[in-house]
Amino acid sequence: MNTRRFRFGVSGRGNTLAEWCDFARKAEDLGYSTLVLPDHFTRQLAPLPALAVAAQATSTLRFGTEVLANDFRHPVVLAKEAATVDLLTDGRFELGIGTGSLDVDNRQAGIPLDSPAVKVERIKETLAILKAFFADEKLNFTGKHYQVDDLLAYPKPIQKPRMPILLGARGDRMLRLAAKEADIIGLLVSAADLPRKMAVVREAAGKRYDQIELNALYLRVQIDGLPEGPAQYAASAGLTGSKEEVIDKLRADRELYDISYVIVVGTAIDAFAPIVARLAGS
Repeated sequence: MNTRRFRFGVSGRGNTLAEWCDFARKAEDLGYSTLVLPDHFTRQLAPLPALAVAAQATSTLRFGTEVLANDFRHPVVLAKEAATVDLLTDGRFELGIGTGSLDVDNRQAGIPLDSPAVKVERIKETLAILKAFFADEKLNFTGKHYQVDDLLAYPKPIQKPRMPILLGARGDRMLRLAAKEADIIGLLVSAADLPRKMAVVREAAGKRYDQIELNALYLRVQIDGLPEGPAQYAASAGLTGSKEEVIDKLRADRELYDISYVIVVGTAIDAFAPIVARLAGS
């Protein structure tokens, strides 16, 4: 695989319009490539409208979902909203989707919780619907889980042929699907599992492997003891240590596993900024 240049994202934070826009501007000023939001029924903003608003406060920052839960939106609703966000961000949107990572979201919201096999079946159909919506004037689809009849596929994304699609993947079925369908794979796997999981990706991707960007999301980040917190984490649990130790780890992960797109939790935006300054674009 041709070595991709590093780029870095940060998960957004803010409880008011002013806080949210200030965070977005800060991420852009510090050199982060992407501002992302997850998709949970917790104390967070709804991702799609929040990202569209943040675009109005920035000029170069890209925006992504890490990741939208397929259970929460019908694919045609998602397609229309994603295309709208790409339009409203002037082509700076990356659509991240997955089968859902927290079962409690479904239980609390009363959304049926299907087996992993059924979830993969449905997201496979979702991907087909999304790609057809972004490409065609009218959409027709007949699947096991979704049926669409002569739907006007409007609006269209600014990015051509469409915005990048990130698939969050942990299990082998999702990794194989992502290897065949995604532009970016969000590797939701442990360090111990990474070698075997990457072998699954490489085998499933075949000749298109070089076209795929590999992403890792770190929710535990502490650089030179910052940000301060009650818990200290082992290096295997996230990105922890001195600046040089973390830089060495990121370079090693790119060398071994081709991971070049790294996202960190929003509380680490300042502590991680020197590493962004050092590695972004290299």
